[in-house]
Amino acid sequence: MLAALSHRSSIIVFLLAISASNPTTGGAADAPLNLLIISTDEHHFSTLGCYGGTAVETPNIDWIAKNGALCTSFYATTPVCSPSRASLVSGLYPQKTPVTTNNIPLDDSIVTFAEILKRRGYATGYAGKWHLDGGGKPQWAPERKFGFEDNRYMFNRGHWKKFILTDDGPKVGAVDKKGKPSYGVDGADEKTFSTDWLCDRAMDFIGENADRPFCYMVSLPDPHGPNTVRAP
Repeated sequence: MLAALSHRSSIIVFLLAISASNPTTGGAADAPLNLLIISTDEHHFSTLGCYGGTAVETPNIDWIAKNGALCTSFYATTPVCSPSRASLVSGLYPQKTPVTTNNIPLDDSIVTFAEILKRRGYATGYAGKWHLDGGGKPQWAPERKFGFEDNRYMFNRGHWKKFILTDDGPKVGAVDKKGKPSYGVDGADEKTFSTDWLCDRAMDFIGENADRPFCYMVSLPDPHGPNTVRAP
C-alpha cells in the first residue's frame, strides 16, 4: 500500500511491501506474511511517478505502487511529524495517543502493530527517526520499544545526513566545531549517507530473520531539510 498525505505532513509516504514468509509451503493463506514499512519524511506526493510526478524518476516506488495498492483518499488529522507517526503505529487518532503535536511522548498504554505481531512470534524491529519519545536528540535506542524489539538503529529525533557504526553502537557521523552531532553531509557516501545507511540496516535485519516471519519499519529522515545529499 502506498498512501500520500498533505504536503505539510512530516510523514508523507508509507510504502508497505508484503510477501509470503515461506512461499514454498502451502498457499498464501497458510503462510505468515512479512511486513516491511518504508516511511519518508516531508515528502510531497507529486514527486512520485505513480502519482503522475515528473520532477524526478521513482521507478522502485512506482513498482511497489503497481504491484500493491495506490491510495487516492488518505487524510492526516494532524499533519505534523509526531502525531502522524503516533497514528500510523497505533491506528488511533492523535488525541488518543495523546500525541497532538511534536515532541510529546507516546503513552505507555499504546499497543502498536509491532507489539501485536511480536506476540504472534514475529521478529520485529525499527531503524530511523521515531519522534515519539519526547525531546531526546538523537537518543539512540529509546528504552520504550513499543513492540519494535530490535531498535538499535532507532533514533528519537533529528534529520541527520550521515551515520556510522562504532564499537559503542551507531552514531551521527558528522560533528560541528564543538564536537556535537550536526546535519553536515561532508564525506557521506553510499555506505554512510542516512538513506543508504538505514536501508542497509533494514536489509541486515531481513537477512538475519529470513527463516521466520518478520516486521520491520525503516523511517528515513529524507527528503526533509536540510536539502543536502551525498554525491553524485
